[in-house]
Amino acid sequence: MDDPLPIPGTVQQVDVDHTLRLRHNKEQEDIVLIPLPSSHPDDPLNWSRYRKLLSSTCQMAWCFFAAALISGLSSSYLLISEDTGISVADLSTGNGLLYLFMGWGTLLTQNLAQDFGRRPVLLVGMLGSSLLQIWSAYMKSVGEWYANRILLGIFISPQEALIELCIADIHFAHDRGFHMGIYNWTLWCGAFMSPIAGGFVAERFGWRWIQYILAIICLCFTVITFFGFEETMFFRQVNIQEPMFSSPKNTSDLEPSIDTDRKRVSESKEPECPDITPVAVEETYQIKTYTQKLKIWGFRHPSQPFNFFRSILLSFRLLFFPTNIFSGLLVGSILAWYNVLGGSLAEVLGGAPYNFTTEQIGLTYFASVIGVSIGCHFSGWLSDILAIKLARRRNGIKEPEDRLWMFLIALVAHPLGCILYGVGASHHIPWIGVVIGMAFICITLPMGSGLAITYIIDSQKELAGESIVTVILIRNTIGFAFAYAVNPMITSMGLQNTFILIAVLGMIFWSGCLLWIKIGKSARRSIAKSYWNLAMGSSTEPTGPIWAHNGPPLLTKQYKHANLSQLYN
Repeated sequence: MDDPLPIPGTVQQVDVDHTLRLRHNKEQEDIVLIPLPSSHPDDPLNWSRYRKLLSSTCQMAWCFFAAALISGLSSSYLLISEDTGISVADLSTGNGLLYLFMGWGTLLTQNLAQDFGRRPVLLVGMLGSSLLQIWSAYMKSVGEWYANRILLGIFISPQEALIELCIADIHFAHDRGFHMGIYNWTLWCGAFMSPIAGGFVAERFGWRWIQYILAIICLCFTVITFFGFEETMFFRQVNIQEPMFSSPKNTSDLEPSIDTDRKRVSESKEPECPDITPVAVEETYQIKTYTQKLKIWGFRHPSQPFNFFRSILLSFRLLFFPTNIFSGLLVGSILAWYNVLGGSLAEVLGGAPYNFTTEQIGLTYFASVIGVSIGCHFSGWLSDILAIKLARRRNGIKEPEDRLWMFLIALVAHPLGCILYGVGASHHIPWIGVVIGMAFICITLPMGSGLAITYIIDSQKELAGESIVTVILIRNTIGFAFAYAVNPMITSMGLQNTFILIAVLGMIFWSGCLLWIKIGKSARRSIAKSYWNLAMGSSTEPTGPIWAHNGPPLLTKQYKHANLSQLYN
């Protein structure tokens, strides 16, 4: 009978018995470092705190300005419509096309980044987006607006998937939620704070100056990125000779080959280190100088496979994995509510009885920033704490579904926000109630995107790059459909009925987390064979090293000697 395959995403995050001969966290000594880092100083997982902080700052700033480029005009749609003759509905449709091609553009940008490096893709993306922003200030027709939004979506698409991959490049699984929370905060704050500034600029200098100022800022940031952002792609060739999970208490149950492996490792001439087990066969690397770090080419390791077209096809194959479908639907629903909120805000507060000016509409986005900050706290730092706490209760085994319990907060916040905003505005409640409704809706936005993306990285980290692309394809296709339909839907159904429908749909999607907590592990077990075949290049004898997106291969022939029964139940 064939040996059972490890369930993708199920790992021993906590070394409860202190028996694992792997590298541990220095602050919390029972936390196992996943992925397993190499011993080379240029391995992003081994970078100093300053080096990681500089990289993360550049990543988050890139994300913030990308979001600002996308959303800077949203509070000025009425002014743009008056000046150009393009209706608000067509402006919203163009925004939907932007989100659609942000998703489909990841097929190009994500795979280029995985083959040639993150650094050149981020530099070209920000440069191209800045130039397109200047062009958008001179648009005169609907077709030109659509073309500009499509191209901008492609150039800005690294925001959708590549930043998450950069986070996984330099941070370990046990604190990934915290950094994903920061990413989501910068993403949503960029989307919500840029209309605040944009409203003031449009009132005083005209809406075109929003584009000019953003283009100047982003062009300057492109230069900063060139000198400050270090490449995070790292080819890590590892050959694991020890099981990653706790050994059985009765060591006599182990076959002699394990003892032979241990003896061979202990007698090796590798330098001893109390923090790491010398089980990885590392290549000799030359530490890069600062000048070498400034290159925008040559990041591919000679042993790294060229898999550009295979990765594109793989993203489509992963569309049939239930884990990807769940994550895509969850984060897609979040983008849908955001598009409905953004597409209706100017008309809701700009019309009677509120009659807000462009500046005042922009200021209401401060409520969104407050909501987003609360949501990032729940889906980031608190989700890390929850995941570790549940892993300790489970004898150190962590399941990706553990973070999903945070859905209970969104299950309350989403319908409450929809009622206050949509139903409240229909009945002309004071404007403060409408704005508070916005804040409640915005609490759920980073929670949906953060929990869904972190879940898919935790579940399928060996195929993280392709899996994120698959999730984004689902998400942005749903987002485009809602952005396209939002104005006709409000016109035909009315604001009140539209947001009642959204409240009900949101509760259904969030309740799906409870179902997935129950069946998620079974779903991951059902795809184990297909997943490992894809991760290891369809190899039937997965004994050699694989390139697993900066993560070690989890499956080797030695696993059959370990007591892994706890992972299959």
